[in-house]
Amino acid sequence: MSEFTEHYKNLSLSQLLKIIEESEKYNPIAVETAQLEIESRQHSEVDFHKTKSLIEAQKEHKEVEINKRKHKEDKLKKGVFTFFETISPIQNGIQTPERIIRLITILFAVIAIYKIYNEYWLLNYMFTNGLDKWDFSTIVYLLELILLPATVVLFWQRKKMGWILLALLLTSSSTSAIELFFSSFNRQPSSLPGLDKLFPAISPMTYFIAFAFNTATLWLICKKSVSSIFKVSEQTVFLSVSLTIIAQLILILFVLD
Repeated sequence: MSEFTEHYKNLSLSQLLKIIEESEKYNPIAVETAQLEIESRQHSEVDFHKTKSLIEAQKEHKEVEINKRKHKEDKLKKGVFTFFETISPIQNGIQTPERIIRLITILFAVIAIYKIYNEYWLLNYMFTNGLDKWDFSTIVYLLELILLPATVVLFWQRKKMGWILLALLLTSSSTSAIELFFSSFNRQPSSLPGLDKLFPAISPMTYFIAFAFNTATLWLICKKSVSSIFKVSEQTVFLSVSLTIIAQLILILFVLD
């Protein structure tokens, strides 16, 4: 009689069989005691094999779950690796169109998330306290806020509309940056120091950087190797950019003037 004998008398047949099946995890004396306990109970062959089959089924189910978890972990690791491979400044070979698309998508996704986060307090107020004060300008504001995330999603899905929307946004932003760049030189301090402190002047260099960034991104997506992935023709590229510039100039010269 071993130290395990009394304890094992209270275990079920399936528990005893599991000890034997996983003998490498147990003390050899414990495994031998489990075998003796099974024999002492004089279970029928049918019950024995039925219980053993149940344990095998549970073991297989556990292995399937482990494999599923491992597959998910491998998939997550691959996704993280792909992300860092995309944004890494040190890359093997030339910049492929696919890499450009992925990099632009990640960059503008971050910008969209930051923009929504930055406007969260206003959105929270609008939907909780200001529903009765909504007007046309509120609807336009919400549409503008939704437009960038929608553009990012469509661009990532390689949709033609995603390319067109991004081209319109970049062209419009570049044109506005030029106008604001020159306007910032002519801005004069107001007679209210408190107002100037609340709304400080923005450096012209900020607008120049915005113009350079938007223009460079626009140039990248207008490259034939990239635009062809979205099935965008050269005519569509020309019309998207030129018509947006014209519309923006009309807006600046005749509407906002």
